[in-house]
Formats: sequence, C-alpha cells, structure tokens
Amino acid sequence: MPLLFTMLLLVVLIIAVFVMNWDKYYRIQRNRRIASINRYNPRRLWRKARGKDNWHVTLPTIRDFILTLQLSLSLSETLAGALVQAGKQFGERGDFGMRLTTRIRSQLQVEPEQVIRALADDFKSEHLGELAERLEMAHEGGLSYSEAVEITLDDVEEEIRIMVEKDIERAPVMLTIPMIIGVFFAALALLGYPLLVVMFNAVTASTG
Repeated sequence: MPLLFTMLLLVVLIIAVFVMNWDKYYRIQRNRRIASINRYNPRRLWRKARGKDNWHVTLPTIRDFILTLQLSLSLSETLAGALVQAGKQFGERGDFGMRLTTRIRSQLQVEPEQVIRALADDFKSEHLGELAERLEMAHEGGLSYSEAVEITLDDVEEEIRIMVEKDIERAPVMLTIPMIIGVFFAALALLGYPLLVVMFNAVTASTG
C-alpha cells in the first residue's frame, strides 16, 4: 500500500506540472500551426504561380554580409569595392548570394547604394532597408559609410541576441513536455502492473 500511494502521488504531481505548463506548450504549438498554414497562404501561392520567387534570408547571413562590408570599408575600400568583395564571399551562399551577384552586375555601376535597396526589396528585410537608408544618407554627407554600416550591424546583433535569449527561455518548456510524457507513461506502467497482479490473483482465487 505505501508503494501504491507513492505512485499515485507521483502521477498526481506529474499531471499538475503538465497542467501548469500547458498554456506555454499550447502557445508554442499554435504558433507552429499558424506558420505551417501560412505556407499555403493564397497570396503566397499566387505569387509563386506568377513566377515570383519567395526568397528568404536569415539574420546571421545578414549579419555576416554587413560585417563583410564593415571590414572592407575599414580597409579604405569604396562602397562599390566592398560590395564586390561581399559578392565574391557570398556568391555561393544560396538565394542571398545569387541575388547579391545579380544586383551587383545590374546596379553597382549606376549607384552602389541601390544594390542594398534592391536586396532589401528582394528579401523584404527591414535591416537591409535601414542599411540602404543610412547609406543614402552617407552618400548625401549625413554620416560616413562606416558609421552607417556599424549602426546597422549593432541593430542586427542586438536582435540576434534577443532571439537567442528567447530560445533559451523556451528550451525548458520544450524539454519538460517530452520528459513529463515519458515519466507519466512510465508511472502508469509501474502503477498498472501491481494492479494487474492484484486483479489476476483475485480472479485466480475466485476460480480456484
């Protein structure tokens, strides 16, 4: 009986912890479902059907790109030269490298700042858009190209830091749910075994 009581108490405790964390788990799963549904958004499908690609770029890639520009500018490169160097480094880096190479070929000689503006439009990137605005200000004499790049790089790194902190905060919840489920079913198995033995013995005794 003490063992049975302990098992029941453990099961109740596990259920209580599961209920307490259910709201967080539900929100995470809901966001995942929304993201999955958005993949089949009619506007997105229609855009794809018309031949307009939906390009995507990650924040780390944007950070690396801006960092490359910063390093090149620190070596007294012009903005055009910095973009050429970035094109060489990112040329094989997926959609971003492909679009960067295309934009450099088509717009670099006209106005280097427009390469960044075009990339911002291609990838719907807020950070690249802000970089383009700051570079245009630098072109007009409001600030230097190096300052424009440095400010944007700080913004991107800050957003990445916030995203990492949020992932760290979510990690215990994501790890707790599978652990609770595993312990819950293990506890049920441990609890059910003695009950089955008792029932089996009772049936055996009654038939004997």
